[in-house]
Amino acid sequence: MKFLIVLAAIVCVVALVITLALTKAEDTSYSSNRSVNNQLIMYIVLIPVTALIIVLCWVFFF
Repeated sequence: MKFLIVLAAIVCVVALVITLALTKAEDTSYSSNRSVNNQLIMYIVLIPVTALIIVLCWVFFF
């Protein structure tokens, strides 16, 4: 259980750092359609990667 809490904390810290790094750049051609597309691509990539990391950690540590 402690391992999962640590893993969740690491994921949250990484997400925070990435979010703060991305918000520093000003986008002059911002549109809501582009924002939704970027968010969709991000989630399509992040969900399988996160699932893979969880499965690999489960296999190697348990």
